[in-house]
Order: sequence, then structure tokens, then C-alpha cells
Amino acid sequence: MKKTLLRSLKIAGLLIVTLLTTMGIVTLVKSPKSLSLIKPVTLVNGEDYSKINRIALEHLAQATTIPVIGYDDANNDSINHQTILDFHQWVKTIYPLIAKNAKWEIINQHSLLITLKGQSTKAAAIFLGHIDVVPTPDSGDWKYKPFKGTIAKDTLWGRGALDDKNVIVALLEAAEYSLSVGLPIKRTLIFAFGHDEETGGKNGAAAIAKHLIANKIPVAFIADEGFGVMKGIVPGLKNNCAIIGLSEKGNVSIKLSVNELGGHSAWPNPENATSILSRGLSKLENYQFPAHLDGPVRGLFTEAAPYMDLGYRALFSNLWITAPLVKTVLLGGEKTAATVRTTHVTTIIKSGTKENVVPPLAEAIVNLRLFPGDLISYVQAEIIRVIDDPRIKTSIYLEGQEATPISPDQEDGYDQIKDCIHAQFPETIVVPGLVITGTDCKNYTAVTNRMYRFVPFEFSNSNLSGIHGKNEYITRTQFNKAVLFYIDLFQRL
Repeated sequence: MKKTLLRSLKIAGLLIVTLLTTMGIVTLVKSPKSLSLIKPVTLVNGEDYSKINRIALEHLAQATTIPVIGYDDANNDSINHQTILDFHQWVKTIYPLIAKNAKWEIINQHSLLITLKGQSTKAAAIFLGHIDVVPTPDSGDWKYKPFKGTIAKDTLWGRGALDDKNVIVALLEAAEYSLSVGLPIKRTLIFAFGHDEETGGKNGAAAIAKHLIANKIPVAFIADEGFGVMKGIVPGLKNNCAIIGLSEKGNVSIKLSVNELGGHSAWPNPENATSILSRGLSKLENYQFPAHLDGPVRGLFTEAAPYMDLGYRALFSNLWITAPLVKTVLLGGEKTAATVRTTHVTTIIKSGTKENVVPPLAEAIVNLRLFPGDLISYVQAEIIRVIDDPRIKTSIYLEGQEATPISPDQEDGYDQIKDCIHAQFPETIVVPGLVITGTDCKNYTAVTNRMYRFVPFEFSNSNLSGIHGKNEYITRTQFNKAVLFYIDLFQRL
């Protein structure tokens, strides 16, 4: 018995030593590569840069004074029609070379499609942006009025400075500069600027996608808003990190409803509509969907691992054995948990119309953000299973959207964007990732399987708080770098 125990301990010890040795070898093999080998294709110096420095941010400031505001209850006939046309005219006035050399199309009354014909026969590269912005109900609390385009100490304050007029104007500045100095438009560039991204893009991006398909326009890849260049976003990583989103989570709201007999509140039935619904919601709030460490999320950590501190490098380089521990760590934070699983939260609860009447109807809306692979049919069935009460009926509230397919993390589109990040933002780690919010890309899944969500802006935490919040701002340096990025990227295509 004693000999058997000793033999077992020896075997266990050997296995542990072998495991730790293997982990150590894997950690050491995954050593960091040089991040400074790739240089800009196009250098903008001297007077050319001075001109960009003088006028680019001023143009963005002008764009933010044209308030195309996306309200949830607006439809395509009632939305800011004249303001959108004013924006179209502003673009033509400010960018005369694009106006002269490009094909201009207005899609579904409001969205703008600008095509610059390239010299090569390669399929086009599409760059997305959206004209609309979210409302500013807290405008009285802003440091500067949100639609005045105020520049103070080389900082622009205004709605749209980071979402998403900055992308539109940076693209146009880069294209206008390229034409002005005679840089070739190598590949056909298409700028697709939707007008209702903030409300789902059904009348804007979706209509553009249908137009592209109907006209059989070949598209190689799409670049859209997403992550930027950020510090401190990946644990154990000292360098700035640029995440290229390969997919985005889906979105669906599920309605829960209970119909029971109502009556006078003086003699309530304990099994009434509100109590039944409350118990169901309580079960749901105490349940979490399974966590996944695969696809672009796994790619993020494996690509970043060689550049991490030693402890984190060992952890993330050996996900074949450490994945359960990593999942546990990620599930400990709200934002990191959202990157590895489908999330759900109750956003609306409705019942009752009078304080002394037991209501016969109780309803709740549960919003879910779907991890790739978790289909709408699956999450609805899972909710039914967890609640386990046939009195609570479920139905899809409005129209859901599945998670988008995962784009390849190599070759056309991805490689050029990655190289350009290395060239324009030295010592930045570039990794794939999953976007947990929505973009217009979800409307283009039938156009191409290559969709890359990245914007060339260095974000700080204070910057990010302004997106959909108050005091949205961008600095001149931030914006200039984005213009230079697109100038360089156009020459890599």
C-alpha cells in the first residue's frame, strides 16, 4: 500500500514537472518580435503636414455643427432630411477634388456613397462611417455646447468628435490630400456613410449593402469603426494595444409576459402576474450563459502574450491548460465578462395602472448581447429552460440580430491595416478582437466576409467616457494621426 502511494506520488510529481517544463518552454518560445520594422509608405512632412495641422481639426469642428441626430422613434421619412442634405453639400464644398473626381450617389434619400475609381482591377475597399450622432439631453452639463464645434487649446469639443464624424472627416481629409499631391488611388475606394447607424442602420447601411449587391460591385474588405489604440486594456501589457475587431456580438430583446386574473388589492392572490414574473426574473438574474475562450477573444490573448509581463505571458501563452483559470479571471469584471459570454439584463418592466388594483398583466424586456455561435433560437430556449414556468410566455421583441461571422485575421484588408498601425503607431501591439457593441458592419454580411473594425485614434479613458456621454472631445494631435494613417493606408491597398 505504501509503495503504491509512493509510486503514485512520484508519477504525479513527474507529471507536474513535465507540465511546468512544457509551459515554460512554450512561454519562452513565444518571445516578442520587433515592432519597429514596418515604416510608413507615405511620409507627410513640412508644409504638407503644416496644412493638415492647420485645417483638418477645423473641418471636423465644422462637421460637428451639422446635427444629424438619431432618435429611436424616427423613421426614414421624418429624420433630419434637410440637415442631412446640408451635410452632403458641406462635404462637396470642403473637398472639391473628391467632388470632381469621385462618383457621388445618394442612397435611400439620405446615405452617401462616394466612389474613387482605382488604377488596379482589384475588388474595392470600403470604408464605413455614419453621419448621425446620439442625442444630447445633458447638453446643459457640457463644458462647451455640443453642436458649436468649439476648439479650445487644440481640443475640439462636440458631439460626433469621436463617434463618428471623426472617421468620416479623417477619411475625406486623407483622400483630398492624396488627390492634391498626385498620390495614386491604387485600389478603388468606396466611402459609405450611413445616416442611421445609431438606430440600427436599416435605412442607411442596409440600403447601401443592397445597392452594392444589386449592382454587382466587387468588394474585397470593409473597414469600420471599432476599437482604437489604447493603453491598459489588456492585463499585463505595457505597450499600447490596437485591437482589430473581427466580429461583433449579436443583439436581441426577449419579451416576458404573464397573464393572470387581476382583482382588488385588498384580497390579493399570491400567485399574481407580478409575483410570477418577479420570480422568473430572479431566476434569470442568477443565471449566466457559458463563457467561451475561442475565436477572436482567444486570438487577442495569444497574440498579445509574447509582449506581456512574464507571469501573464506564462498564463496566456498556455491557454491549452490555463483557459479555465483565465475564464474565471475575466468573468470577475463587467467589461471583460462581456467579451467571453452572452450577456443579459432586464431593461424594461411594466405592470399595473392603479395603486389598488392587482394587475392582470406583467411584462419585462430582457436585452441580450450574443456571443458568436449563441443563436437567438438558443438563447430564447435557454431562458425558457431557466425560468421553468409555463405561465411566463416569451417572444422576440422587435427584430434581433445574430452575431456577425468571424472575419479572417490575415491577408487582404487585415494585413494592410495591421502594417499601417505598426508604421503609424510605433511599438503598438496589434491583436484581433470581438466588438461587444454594434456597428454598421452587421448590415454588410452579404457583401464580404472580410470586415475589420478599427479606428486610428489613440484613446484615453477620459476620451472614451465622452462617447454617447457628455463632453465628447478629440485633440488636434489625435486627429492629425488619424489623417496620416489613412493617407498611408490608401497607398498600401
